[in-house]
Amino acid sequence: MMHAFAFLVPLTIGVVMAADMPVANSDDGKQQIMNNDEAWLNAVAANDPKAIAAFYAEDGAILAPGMPIAKGRDAVEAAWKGFVGMKDFSLTFSPSLVDVAQSGDLAYEIGTYELGYSTDKPVHDRGKYVVVWKKSDEDWKVMADIFNSDGAM
Repeated sequence: MMHAFAFLVPLTIGVVMAADMPVANSDDGKQQIMNNDEAWLNAVAANDPKAIAAFYAEDGAILAPGMPIAKGRDAVEAAWKGFVGMKDFSLTFSPSLVDVAQSGDLAYEIGTYELGYSTDKPVHDRGKYVVVWKKSDEDWKVMADIFNSDGAM
């Protein structure tokens, strides 16, 4: 009986303490990420790879089809410089889901995109993406950005 009591007292104290811990407000995190998305789209529309790369964490990565992983803000900026440098480049994206972890420091976003550019002829692509966000101080930064086409390979 004494062994059970010795076990239950610390367990009860731990449960009570955990109940008093603040839980992250996921609605605030979702809104912050959606605001970042809007600013990100503005940076894309301005063809500004440096501003786009600023949405990524210092060790963030972009995993684009047909190219190696670009890891680190400099590599991400270089990748975006290539994207926005394409003739007639245009990109829009729209999240269908933003989910913030209960811990409040990680989130993921799932959505769709439309991409246009020209080579010898105009190219129009539609696809889907996943972005993993990590809270850094008071802002959210992209840790991983992966996308792929709905079209045939």
